[in-house]
Amino acid sequence: MMTPNNNLSTLLLLTVVAIIAVVVSSSSPTAAAATPQRREDHYQILPSSDLLNRLLELATTYPNFCTLTTTQEWFGLPRAGESEDCPFDDIYAATKQSDATTTTTSAAASGVGCNNYVLIIQDKEAYPNDPDVQLDTNVSPSSPQPRNDESSEGWTLVPDVFLSGSVHGNERVGPTSLVELSELLLESAACESLPRMKFQPGDDNSNNENDASGETNQGKFTQDQWEQELSTAQTCRQSLTQKGIPSPLRQWLARLVSTRRTIIIPTANALGYSRNKREEGTIDPNRDFPFDIEQYHENECMQTIAGRSINELWRSHLFQIGLTFHGGMEVIGYEWGAPTYLNLDAPDALAQHEIASAYSRYSNGFPGHSPYDFGTMNDEVYYVRGGMEDWAFAGSWDPERVVQCTPTTYGGYPKEKTLYNNSTLRAFNMLIETSDRKEPKREDLGSRENPLISTSGRENGHVARNIRLALLAMDVVEPYVSIRGVEELMFEDDVVPTVNLKRLPTSYYDDAKLVWVPGSGEKKSSITSREITWTVGGAMTIDRTEIVYGLWDDLPTQLAESASGFFPSMETRNVIDAKFQFVQPSNVERGSSGGRSRWHADGTYPAEPEGGDTYAQIYNFDPVFKASIDIGNMPPGTTIAVFARAKVDKDWATAAANVGPANLGPA
Repeated sequence: MMTPNNNLSTLLLLTVVAIIAVVVSSSSPTAAAATPQRREDHYQILPSSDLLNRLLELATTYPNFCTLTTTQEWFGLPRAGESEDCPFDDIYAATKQSDATTTTTSAAASGVGCNNYVLIIQDKEAYPNDPDVQLDTNVSPSSPQPRNDESSEGWTLVPDVFLSGSVHGNERVGPTSLVELSELLLESAACESLPRMKFQPGDDNSNNENDASGETNQGKFTQDQWEQELSTAQTCRQSLTQKGIPSPLRQWLARLVSTRRTIIIPTANALGYSRNKREEGTIDPNRDFPFDIEQYHENECMQTIAGRSINELWRSHLFQIGLTFHGGMEVIGYEWGAPTYLNLDAPDALAQHEIASAYSRYSNGFPGHSPYDFGTMNDEVYYVRGGMEDWAFAGSWDPERVVQCTPTTYGGYPKEKTLYNNSTLRAFNMLIETSDRKEPKREDLGSRENPLISTSGRENGHVARNIRLALLAMDVVEPYVSIRGVEELMFEDDVVPTVNLKRLPTSYYDDAKLVWVPGSGEKKSSITSREITWTVGGAMTIDRTEIVYGLWDDLPTQLAESASGFFPSMETRNVIDAKFQFVQPSNVERGSSGGRSRWHADGTYPAEPEGGDTYAQIYNFDPVFKASIDIGNMPPGTTIAVFARAKVDKDWATAAANVGPANLGPA
């Protein structure tokens, strides 16, 4: 479950006698910005074989940003189905067998029945030691292997997001929506990572002979290679803009890839989806989870490979937010959906209500289909025993509702696999009933036109709106702040794919946003202050935000914890609290120091007026906060560290009045 958060974003100011704009560029793996083939304008529901082809294309095109595997390879699970089911899986097995580096897993990639595919989207170069990265032995990061002081694991630094496309095999919108979502994310992250500044040719071109990899012996590109790199970066940006994803939206998608780890299981019920049947064989996977089931029915949970696949993913990750896509009605459902709590609210009812409301607004409606209704599953859908949503929400903190399963199907399943610790199962995992028809008509799926813009026109549809809904879930899993500019100088976004500043403690100074501003010299400068602009995302209500600034030399050498990599370290926070100055935003109502994010029901605040040519005016999405810092007494050469920070959504700590279980508040 989510709690109020504090976040920091960093800027360095150097006081000099002239202003120098520094362009922040990117770093990326080889061939990461390949443009996917031209798609038809309107979405269409993808059958199992086409889903696999698209997943393989993504894994091949963007190997440094995603991994494709199966729960059979990953967790040793059996397959559901008979010899005639899922013959297309042989294509996947062939890709494994053709690669000598994956011989240990190639045998697990094929067999009788259906594979359960999992796509992991994460920034592999930024977090090369992440256990999920090690699943893919094909990836060859363009950066050197991590040093001993860069051993922080990705799972300790980025939040996990879970997206499930089809627990019921005849409910068809989810898998296609998630594959289309994945392509948008990966194409944007790969493009944003270019050009790779670490390969930019230097002034010294001596000994500039190419090695076998195409890079120079000095680790730099030749001038011709660099020109091609710049051309590729420009081309992919133009391509995305033509698709309705201009620079700010591309940067947002890249942020979601680089600062989250998203686990996508497009067809959890792979057998049911391939057969276009609700059940896996004869068993409903969404009654297969060990939560609030009737006594003495322990052998009636974890019977399906769909259920076991999801169980293994949740046991091996720390998901904070999730979505499970269904069909048969059009509604967003959150906890509770269990009969024990039929007339009670979940402890986090307010937070769930606000998030579901935002899902509904951003996904929007289209002719003949209203924006999603939303509420508890008990009220809006119906209660179930053994449901996935309540299990993922409360399995770790409501143990009285959890049983240890003893199924006999597929040779059984270890009982200890359904014994959970107090942190594994405590996520907002919402049910998305995508459409009244379980397989909607193609004209109701939407088009690729401006896919990230909320609209109620015909271009919207069941696939289009659920792409946006899933993006919102990825965004709100963790709040963030971003410094956007100094005076009229607007920055690029502060997240560069393949570059993880948290893992490079010696490069904070070099990799922070660096701006030179006029200061005092022999002749006193008339400029005594500078306006800082910043924004806050990943939240609903911004309760408080401010700029803090002080001397860089007062800060510790490493801004993150040396052992865990968590940023900022407690030492850094103590220095900021003791020695830095605090400035609240000047463009909010008197007595206030907060605002509203783009997801808030009342809209963005403070917002820039539309019609201008600044980032905020053209893309009037995020709140824009402004404050001035005093540099009048700073001598030339002084380095000023500027941080933005925020506290958000403190109202989520308010427990529901009619809560169940009793005496339990938000975690």
